[in-house]
Amino acid sequence: MPQSDIYEGLFLRQEGVDASGPTWEQAKTTTLKLSALARTFENNQAAAAIGLLHRKVKLSIDPDLSPRSDDNMLMWDGSKHFLDFMLVVAGSMGCHAFLPNTVADHTFTITLDLRQSYRQFRPNYGKLGFDPTGSMMSIGTSASSELWFGFCPNANIEDLTVANEAPLLSEKHGDTRLSARHFRMAVMFLAYALSKIADLPIHVTHPYGPEDDIDAWRVADATNV
Repeated sequence: MPQSDIYEGLFLRQEGVDASGPTWEQAKTTTLKLSALARTFENNQAAAAIGLLHRKVKLSIDPDLSPRSDDNMLMWDGSKHFLDFMLVVAGSMGCHAFLPNTVADHTFTITLDLRQSYRQFRPNYGKLGFDPTGSMMSIGTSASSELWFGFCPNANIEDLTVANEAPLLSEKHGDTRLSARHFRMAVMFLAYALSKIADLPIHVTHPYGPEDDIDAWRVADATNV
């Protein structure tokens, strides 16, 4: 049968009805809850199910059948997607932007690389909520994501209006790399935190280096991280 006949039969006319009547697109829409559709299936109501095919039905998901996006039983995975670029920024201090939202995830891994003080933060799109000049530190990768620490003013965290008024990354900003002093401090903080995990063979001999002058020592002099 020609496809044009099928289209006309489905959308333009019904048997015994004037062809000048409303098309499928013009038909009145009936809302049906997902729970009602489930009961139709569970009770084997074939006639009711067939009757639905003669109406234009919009399916509505019941509130109790739709889990919240922050539900602890959900584990989001962004390793497979069709996005060209995705930027996730924490809404407060911490690492929760890239840590799994579950009590335990045995497949979660992070590859730390704390030797990339030379790397610039170069995304051309997105919005951080603060000026990245002198504020970004690459710490490694996870799945298909790059992980960065961003050190922003407290005002941008405490007041979302200030964060929303920050320019887009496509606008001009300065060198995003931390100063050598701040980079050492950040690495030593991570080393100290990781040394508190008993199963990791990481030690710290001096929290911020063996000398009073923070510019007079290397990270390797104070930790094996």
